[in-house]
Amino acid sequence: MKLFSFKTAPNARKITIYLNEKGIILPFETVEVDLMVGEQNSQQFKKINPLGKVPVLQLEDGSSIWESLSIIEYFEEIYPEVPMIGENPEERAKIKSVERFIEMEIMAMMGTMAHHMMPLFSGRFKRSQEVIDYARARQAKAMDYLDDFIGDRSFVHGNKVSLADISLFVTFETAHFLKASIDTKYKNITRCFESFAKRESVTG
Repeated sequence: MKLFSFKTAPNARKITIYLNEKGIILPFETVEVDLMVGEQNSQQFKKINPLGKVPVLQLEDGSSIWESLSIIEYFEEIYPEVPMIGENPEERAKIKSVERFIEMEIMAMMGTMAHHMMPLFSGRFKRSQEVIDYARARQAKAMDYLDDFIGDRSFVHGNKVSLADISLFVTFETAHFLKASIDTKYKNITRCFESFAKRESVTG
């Protein structure tokens, strides 16, 4: 197998942290795809993932699994201990629900704003202040909900670390990378982010 990745891409980072949390050292090659120079758009890479995105897990038969959640679920089936997406159907559904909420309503909106604001993307997208305003407003509503949802817990869902915590961390790690800090009013989100940042899966 081969894992096609890029070390600072949030969804690729999600898999790295997930594997570290599980304590899994996988016997396969990790191939860095340099997104900054456009290697993801090469014909060679698009044969592996026609969407031109990382991460991608290429299996022994040459077929590929796209999308971070699908790759993580694949590994979770093979390496069930320690479970990171819940221990029963109800818990798995709830953890994946909040993980998808973070991914789609916060991370995706952050990406939309970046595409319309950062010089890196200036030649790829027609910039629109309306799109920026929409994404910012939608993200703010999601942040309000998530902060209330977390409450006084130490983790995003339940009483132990899960995939939802990893998704929250990589989302706001990316925000810092983009020089966009978490608003101080989101105390519960900030607490979870800062706590997870100290874990060995991140620092090791």
